[in-house]
Amino acid sequence: MGAANAAGSAATPTHSPHGHGDFYQYPSRKTLERTSPGTLLASEPMAVTARLQGVSSRTVRIMYRSVGLHREPIAVTGFVFVPLGGAPSGGWPVVAWSHGTAGVGPSCAPSRHANLYPQSDYPEYEDLAARLLRDGHAVVGTDYPGLGFPDKLHNFPQTDLNSRSVIDSVVAARQVSSQLGRQWFAIGHSEGAAAVLRVGEHVAREASGLRFLGTVSLAPPSHFKDVMDMFAAARPPIDAGLAALAAYLAVGAHLYSPSIRYTDVLAPELAVQIPLVKKLCDDELTIYLDNVQLDRIGNPDWADNPALRRFVDILEPAKGRSTGPILLLQGDQDQTIPVATTTKLNGELCNLGDTVDYRIYPGATHDSVLSAAYKDMIGWMTDRLQGHPAPSTC
Repeated sequence: MGAANAAGSAATPTHSPHGHGDFYQYPSRKTLERTSPGTLLASEPMAVTARLQGVSSRTVRIMYRSVGLHREPIAVTGFVFVPLGGAPSGGWPVVAWSHGTAGVGPSCAPSRHANLYPQSDYPEYEDLAARLLRDGHAVVGTDYPGLGFPDKLHNFPQTDLNSRSVIDSVVAARQVSSQLGRQWFAIGHSEGAAAVLRVGEHVAREASGLRFLGTVSLAPPSHFKDVMDMFAAARPPIDAGLAALAAYLAVGAHLYSPSIRYTDVLAPELAVQIPLVKKLCDDELTIYLDNVQLDRIGNPDWADNPALRRFVDILEPAKGRSTGPILLLQGDQDQTIPVATTTKLNGELCNLGDTVDYRIYPGATHDSVLSAAYKDMIGWMTDRLQGHPAPSTC
């Protein structure tokens, strides 16, 4: 699927002059069926923070066609930011940004928030986007399938599904601005870090009209069987953030297969909170669960359900060899993704034959690794743009 082909098959995009409510109306099945992945379906100006506005010539909210769980056509929303000034020869290099856990409900979509995250006092993603724009990269962000639209839910944390929405966002973004070039990177954090590791497996056949230069993965989750066992083993005092992640995973598992009951994943006292789980974004849900009496998080017999075992297996980010090099970044004080887990993942990626540059940052946490690693990240990307061979620590 080349960018030119996708653009050529597109109907004229609908530009919404109204508020969020109109923009996030889900398109008809007929509209989706007559378009190809990466087709731009709608766009409108996006209000952003002063910091982002100060380094952008355009900030645009987008809706585009992607591919669903059963290969059906779906709509996904996101955003496109173009740097200030004139584009270099060949256009601005593109960063496809893949965000961390935000929630599963409509209000949790990053494109609904001026700072790119539903928590107003969380500056990390805004800061990263602003620095990338300042350093001469267009930034394209996907909301992921299910986020943003009323009456839809995000298939958290389905790595393969998210990765396809990342690729299609780049194809769509180049229909928004002719200043965007063909060269691009995929950068992701947390949930998004797993998704971008799968991008390299798909990109050669699904975005052949673009030139993929590599993946930057910051604190990726992996080894989900161990995660499920960790949920099951948790005892008081219960970590509310861990309970929130388990609850979101239960929503994603049930979307994957209705034969997976919420109680197959969760302890009964957490499963009864699912109606609120579907509405509250990550910080809100964590605060709420911190005030709920929980004695357990997970179901120790989760593996008894074959569909749930399949679901857990497909979440793994190391499934096949990447067509581009990988920069794998991890803080050694990360309490969400242990450094030992990412070190194990690094070995698996190396065994697949990937070119991996693995770096650990002393003192960096799950979130602060974004700023701690930025100098290395931008240097690594500059070297790829200049055609230097990617280093490997394998």
